[in-house]
Amino acid sequence: MSSPVIIRAEGLTKVFRTGGEETHALRGVDISFAPASITALMGPSGSGKSTLLYNLAGLDTPTSGRSMLLGTDIAALNRAQLAEFRRDHVGFIFQQYNLIPSITVFENVALPARLAKRKVDPAQIRRTIAEVGLEGRENRMPSQLSGGQQQRVAIARVMASQPAIVFADEPTGALDTATGAAVLALLQRAVRQHGQCVVMATHDPTVAAQCDRVVFLRDGAVVSQMTAPTSEDVAEMLVALRGEL
Repeated sequence: MSSPVIIRAEGLTKVFRTGGEETHALRGVDISFAPASITALMGPSGSGKSTLLYNLAGLDTPTSGRSMLLGTDIAALNRAQLAEFRRDHVGFIFQQYNLIPSITVFENVALPARLAKRKVDPAQIRRTIAEVGLEGRENRMPSQLSGGQQQRVAIARVMASQPAIVFADEPTGALDTATGAAVLALLQRAVRQHGQCVVMATHDPTVAAQCDRVVFLRDGAVVSQMTAPTSEDVAEMLVALRGEL
């Protein structure tokens, strides 16, 4: 019996054209992801990790191919429909946090519900903030927090609405080792407790080794996959991929 699929890329291609030159960032990527799983995307710089995330999530438009989320071809949606679909089903954790600097931690976490015109449950927002280790900081402004704390707010903002799908672009990239481990633990807990599908781009073999699967890209194509990875196996694969460039 085949595993359920919550995300499917079919022939995803992305070509950037600059000054008459073409850069093939994605080359016909076919891949799927299951619910209740966490997958790391890895590869050398410029391999297409972030481009794949953005095209899967509907934050960028592929040159050809399609991204299917929860059985929906997001390319068939108009701008308003796509925004509504992402709001209801997809969370995206950006490397640079993307918090609103003029509002508090509580207001940042509650923002998706307000934008969706859903009733804000203050108790649930506070619980989510507490779950990311920021209890007592609800009324602080982003500028009053460390980088690691701001990343936790960004995660709480996504987790508060419990989307079926979470994309994360280098969520631990700018953090120290201890804070990065705590952030990864939060994502793992979301998978265990809510059955979410988490797909993250990372450059860290230690982070990747704590995922269910690692997908390796080179020159915009998927070249290998690994389940139950170890940090040593991941690091060896990255060295091999860089050696083939």
